[in-house]
Amino acid sequence: MTAGNRSEIERILREAGDSEPELDSRILTEELEEEALDEAVRRRASGEPLAYILGHRHFYREDYKVRPGVLIPRADSELLVESALQYLGQLEMALGDVAKIKSEDISGTIRFADLCTGTGCIGISVSNELIRKNLDVSGVLTDISDTAVITAEENVTSCSLKPEILKVIRHDILTEELDGEYDLIVSNPPYITDAEMLELDREVSDYEPHLALEAGQDGMDFYKVILKKSYAALSSGGAVMVEHGDLQGESVRRLFEEAGFKGIITLKDYCGNDRVTAGFKYAG
Repeated sequence: MTAGNRSEIERILREAGDSEPELDSRILTEELEEEALDEAVRRRASGEPLAYILGHRHFYREDYKVRPGVLIPRADSELLVESALQYLGQLEMALGDVAKIKSEDISGTIRFADLCTGTGCIGISVSNELIRKNLDVSGVLTDISDTAVITAEENVTSCSLKPEILKVIRHDILTEELDGEYDLIVSNPPYITDAEMLELDREVSDYEPHLALEAGQDGMDFYKVILKKSYAALSSGGAVMVEHGDLQGESVRRLFEEAGFKGIITLKDYCGNDRVTAGFKYAG
């Protein structure tokens, strides 16, 4: 790939309104063979997300398979992984608001669930870090989407350090009960409001699955159900941690309170926006 050809790709992407034409051009030319490049540039210029074109996206410490029909992992969600690891006492360096989470000493196998798992990136990343610490862990990854279940299963096979300890199941959290007992439940559910759906960037609204985005008029449809069912499925002292929109912290905290959680805390991401809320099930 010559410098002139790369400049031409950058020009095409820039004219198409690409937000990062230089970066996208470099990634495309480094990852794709010459014969696949023209089609990839055409797809990117039309607005298709780079992760779908390449088929993968890096998240935390792993590189996860991504395909259309599954939400693309985002760096903001890494805060949910860090929060979970801090709660379990396995985060080597807690920065920002994550340091506010009190660690628990859980004996035996750590049992966790990742609801609305998508690619499986959050649950797999949490479990891999625990495995690296030589801890026993057992996890369940759930999603209603068949495409998400297939993708998560593939990522468990390719990215998990111990695939046998993770189970991926198709599950509708809105209508089905949550079986099992867990020490930790994490979730990045749909949380985009009806009004926000109309204002999404074309790259998201035209390509990413609305099933993984839409959450009703106030964006709370999933939290209202997840928190009640998760509280019932938690062991004493267990925690639930969810990602949410930057304007939803207060509403999500109220739902945590209504579900019976204690010690509720909302954490800001590294841009200073509310991003993760955690609550705990204390005995008595």
